[in-house]
Amino acid sequence: MDTERVRIHGSQTLGARLVPTVAEAWLRDIGYQDIRRVQAAPATTEIHAVRDGQPLVVEIAGSSTAQGFADLVAGEAQIAMMTRRPTAAELDEGWQLGDLASHDQEFVLALDGVAVVVHRDNPVRRLDIAQLRRLFSGQIRDWREVGGRPGPVRLQMVTGANSARDLVDEQVMAGSAYGMSREHPDGPALLDAVAADPQAIGFITLRQRWGAGVKPLAIAEGGRAVAPTRLNVLSEDYPLTRRLYMYGSQMMGALSRSFALYAMGQHGQDAVASAGHLGVTLRPGYKPPSLFGPAEYKALIGNAMRLPLSLRFNFTGNNDSGVASSVYDSRSVRDIERLAAFMKLPVNQGRQLLVVGFADVGTSTSVAATMMMSNDRADLVAHELMALGLPVLHARGMGAQVPLKAPADSRARLRNERVEIWLL
Repeated sequence: MDTERVRIHGSQTLGARLVPTVAEAWLRDIGYQDIRRVQAAPATTEIHAVRDGQPLVVEIAGSSTAQGFADLVAGEAQIAMMTRRPTAAELDEGWQLGDLASHDQEFVLALDGVAVVVHRDNPVRRLDIAQLRRLFSGQIRDWREVGGRPGPVRLQMVTGANSARDLVDEQVMAGSAYGMSREHPDGPALLDAVAADPQAIGFITLRQRWGAGVKPLAIAEGGRAVAPTRLNVLSEDYPLTRRLYMYGSQMMGALSRSFALYAMGQHGQDAVASAGHLGVTLRPGYKPPSLFGPAEYKALIGNAMRLPLSLRFNFTGNNDSGVASSVYDSRSVRDIERLAAFMKLPVNQGRQLLVVGFADVGTSTSVAATMMMSNDRADLVAHELMALGLPVLHARGMGAQVPLKAPADSRARLRNERVEIWLL
């Protein structure tokens, strides 16, 4: 009897623990028994199971994001695990796979991120990406240069390849080499070192809990500085956050699609949390301790609670029109569904929503045009929510007044064109 296989290849960040945990939960919930893990190779985990006498193997091969996509294109995997979206060159190579920006093929499994930590008595509270790069590369050697007390900057790092360093390499260092650092075997050891040294700075995964002896810094990416709070991370306002993706072809097969869709649901996201990662299911929001933005924005949301999501738009898929696209990105498609279910909970009966849109400043975009764009975004979302029976009290655009990323950056449009949802 041939054993059916679901082949999932790609990033070791997903393949080490996250995807195996979700796969085991999926197999249990769809009726498989005798579920067991087999380490078929140093970076390959197989999960064996049986249902109605039929064996199944889920093959999870951890290598790299690029290799996972290459295997998907070559037909050697049904699902690719990736810590980023496919590049333009990869999309050209995999043109036959279909629209990989569609929510039918792009699945945001979890969020990953990095906190930059310093000693609790360090007066520095915020840094921008350029300052971080200069600190980590050794170009800034004294804390005075970034507003701190005089003293040498001492960089602390976890030894070897890890997800935190991978993210910092990509989003902060941009090809720059690290300066001199003190190496530690793991995150807890790094945190102990930072707590003991007022001149220390380091970075850890957001999955790591920091103690009372250290504090995380707010990070700016050309816009306002954002702290790594739960709300800011889940809404992806915090810049040192990334999505952990799964991709499948338009012909990915019934079992593979079953797994991907399961991972998007509540049980799948519970398994994401049990693996120690940040899931993307909708949780209750709260009122931020401080509000940023113009007076009219603060007046509008002053008595509301921010829900931990930001609806964003599809600028990479086949349907991208370039202007006021009505196509949401894959996470936002599911966030709208999650929001509809959330508002139907008994605890939310009688409550209303505020929808606030923001635009990006292009090189030749006027203030009036950005205000019009942000109002269009807010109205688009409001009509979508009202069509689902949700009570929207106000929909307003705020133009480009609260940017998260500097304009003219390649990712500025994706980051800045967004819609916030607030609950009254």
